[in-house]
Amino acid sequence: MKLPLPRKPACRFLVCFAFWYATILFSWPLIGQAYCSAFRAVGTALYGENSSVKEIGFEPFNQTYHSHYTRVVIVNPARMNPDGSGPVRNLDLDTRAMGWMPLAFLLALVMAAPLPWSRRRPALFWGVLWQQTFVFIALGYCIWNDSSEVGLVSLSESWKRAAEAVKSMLAGQLIVAIPILIWLLVTFRRADLPKMTRPV
Repeated sequence: MKLPLPRKPACRFLVCFAFWYATILFSWPLIGQAYCSAFRAVGTALYGENSSVKEIGFEPFNQTYHSHYTRVVIVNPARMNPDGSGPVRNLDLDTRAMGWMPLAFLLALVMAAPLPWSRRRPALFWGVLWQQTFVFIALGYCIWNDSSEVGLVSLSESWKRAAEAVKSMLAGQLIVAIPILIWLLVTFRRADLPKMTRPV
């Protein structure tokens, strides 16, 4: 038996969105560790390095109550002592907030869209691809910015403040603004607007 949905398109969309968003978020205990592992694996493939110039490694956060965090370890070998001691920059990221929650938001938007599944399926594929691409671009920027703390990147005080401002802006846009923009771009066509606003 199908649950009755509101007749107004906007209300119907909001109900469907809330259902899908809650369902996807509640799936985190089942797939969260797999997502975190995949996040670290992709991060390592893109940005991991172990050379005489720099070392960048990805590892799980070592505190159980933050098991969904990822620690990016950034080392400048030129500043390390022979005994292995020296400055190390630990970039701790909330993998769930940075990667999974924006993805869940986007998936819920696409699945709640008042369109046939023949349209929603490719939108899901392209939406996930572009959203996660943006997440890893933001990750690369965060690594670059924090690399200045160990001398791998040279920034003046004014440029460092500007870089930190961009980092804060990215963090603020990842969860809502970017998924909404991607959703609009991959899901809808100009001809869809009259159909979605037409009363039923």
